[in-house]
Parts: sequence; structure tokens; C-alpha cells
Amino acid sequence: MSPGAVTSRKHAQSSMRRVGLLLVVVALASTGCGVVGSVFGRRPVIDISGKWSGTWRGYDVMGLPRSEDATADLRQQGSHGTGRFVLHTTGVAAGMPVEVKDAGLTGLRVRFDISGRSVVIRHELSSRLFTADFRVEGDHMVGRVRGADPEVRVALMRVRPPTPVAAAPPASVAAAAPQPPSSSPGPAPEPADSDAPTTPQPIAAASPPPPEPTVSEAARPGPNEFTENAAVKPIYFDFDQYDIRSDDAKTLAANAEWLKTNPATPVLIEGHCDERGTTEYNIALGERRARAARNYLISSGIAAERISIVSFGAERGLCTESTEGCWSKNRRAIFRVGPR
Repeated sequence: MSPGAVTSRKHAQSSMRRVGLLLVVVALASTGCGVVGSVFGRRPVIDISGKWSGTWRGYDVMGLPRSEDATADLRQQGSHGTGRFVLHTTGVAAGMPVEVKDAGLTGLRVRFDISGRSVVIRHELSSRLFTADFRVEGDHMVGRVRGADPEVRVALMRVRPPTPVAAAPPASVAAAAPQPPSSSPGPAPEPADSDAPTTPQPIAAASPPPPEPTVSEAARPGPNEFTENAAVKPIYFDFDQYDIRSDDAKTLAANAEWLKTNPATPVLIEGHCDERGTTEYNIALGERRARAARNYLISSGIAAERISIVSFGAERGLCTESTEGCWSKNRRAIFRVGPR
């Protein structure tokens, strides 16, 4: 074989080896690297584990806007997680899923999935029962309940644990150390008098007694502990209304003055309706009447934390006759006071 033919053959073999090596690299990139990427994956951009608190906004069955509390307690593992999701006071909310209403303050057990900064929270049994879509920015999570009509929007903020306060150092440590003696010699001390009194040792100051609990720290009394008081009178409403009438405003003003003279007394306001209207409608209307009375007391200087409200709709009428005279007695808000 001629020298030129041998050289050409070597070049061909070298080219084939380079091509083979290139194919091996491509194969590794498409298999081994892909396996590594699928095993480890990208970590989620966000971590929503912990407690969240905020509000939900929507409408009640009367078409009036509502804004109530919302809370969540979530535990994230990777890009998924589970937890509990609570929308408060949804009994008369329009468009709210039945499962949310039935759950009440216990809330729904949920699972969620995260993609980037988007979070989808679903009922643990089925997404058809409840689904909400959220967008997370820092410590804020905003979204809506899927399929709700009218729309129900939810805004939550992460609940950060309180920053621990450093304990004060012990008195022995906090006390200033004595100054070292001066290096320059001083006059010789005089002989001590055996009869001179010795310097008394300091006596540690007694710890101050713990502060007495304030009214806000005391447990709020239960509904059964509230009773009617003749000094706090009921008010009445026109048909299908929750506006405060001028005569009833005077009654509320007198009630506010009594509460000011009894500052430690909590009050429960009950809203009531006549028999006309659906159960849901009357529950919503009774709540509006109780809330209107509460707002008047607050504007008169009564602390909001002293006042609770509840609606009984048409369940607890004073009169059972189907006449206007009877209905007018049932359209009321009554005031019950609790123990001090």
C-alpha cells in the first residue's frame, strides 16, 4: 500500500473516532443529565409553610358587600403541601361553596400545589368541592375562589412569630465592677477603730408583683352568661330596613351612657326580624340590624371589643300573629349585658 493511501486511512479512522465520541457525549447528555435533572428538579421559588391571616371579600344574599376574617395554616413539602383553610362568617355569603359554609370555623382540610409564585389550594377530597387560585408576593398571598358568583376574593398576610425579648441581666452582672486601685501610692491608712460600725450589706430589692389582668385579658363570657337589663332598652326597625330611626337613636344614646358608667360590662346585641322573608334573608337582615346598633355605640365612645353581635332572624319572635302590630314588635335589636 502506498504511503498516501496509509495516511488517508489514518485520517478516516481518526474522524470516525471523533464522531463516535461526539455521539457518546450526546447520549450522556440526553439520558444521564436528564435523569439527574428529573431527580433533583428545581426547588420551589416560594415557601408558604406557616400561619396566614387576612380577609375575604364578597357579597351577602341581600347583595350587600361583606368583608370577614380569613385564616390558613399550611405545611409545605417540596412543591406540594397540606393544611387547613378557614373563611369566617360565611353563613349568608352569596356564591360561597356549600362545603365552606358547612365547615364553619373548623375550616376545610386542603392540599395545595405550587408553580413559581402561583398556588392552587383545593379541598382534600376533590377540587370540585373547593378550589382557590393565589399569587404570592413576599409575605402577601392574594387570590379568588374559583367558580364563585358573585366573586369571592381572599387576601392573606403571613403571620410572623413575635421577636423574642432578651431577658434583663442579673443584678450582680449588671452592677458596675469596682474601679481598680490607683497605681500611685497614697497616704498610709489610719488604724481602724474597733468600735466603728461596719458598712451594712446591700439588700436586694423585692421583685415587683405581677400586674393584675386587665379587662381585655379576661375571658369573654359565653352567650348564656348575657342577660337583659332594664336600663339597656331595645330598639325597633321599619320593614326590611336596618337604618336607625330618630326615636331609637335617643334610646341608643341612653344605652351608651349606661355602658359608660359601667365600663367593665360587655354587651351582646341580638338582631331579630319578622316572619316575612326566607331564613337566609332574615339572618342577614338581623345581622345588619345588630351591626348598625353596634356601630352607633362605637361612634358614641363605647370600645368595640366590649360589643358582640348575633342574628336570630325570625326564630325568636315576641309575637306570633300575622299582623303589622305583631311584626313591628319582632323587628328589633335587643341588648344583653354580661358579667363584669
